[in-house]
Amino acid sequence: MTNEEAIKFAFNSYVRAFEAGNEHMIDQYFAADLAFRNHSVAKSSSLNEIKASVLKVHQKYQNLKSVIKDVVVEGNRMAFRAEQHAFFVPDDGYVNMDVMNLYTLVDGKVKEWRLWFTQHADSKES
Repeated sequence: MTNEEAIKFAFNSYVRAFEAGNEHMIDQYFAADLAFRNHSVAKSSSLNEIKASVLKVHQKYQNLKSVIKDVVVEGNRMAFRAEQHAFFVPDDGYVNMDVMNLYTLVDGKVKEWRLWFTQHADSKES
């Protein structure tokens, strides 16, 4: 996979597939037996659990904007960072998130997904 293809794959799998109305795209990028580990909250989830949680995420994080950064590909592994900004409903304010993703690809789909993130209030918006 070229770096340009990896950037497109990262954006489409991490951003576009999870936008409201695009949930049908999730199966295009993720293996049915996906192993997902969110290291920031010490939780593992299946693909079906991720798909079931998409609506809850949209309710908590409104007007989500994402930018993909620092994409690196080596063999069947891809690492990339995402900078995100959203209105976080539980705190009634805007937040910034820095998210690190590590994918292991098998047959063109994400078989293993590891994620780490930090979230903090956006002091520029009130």
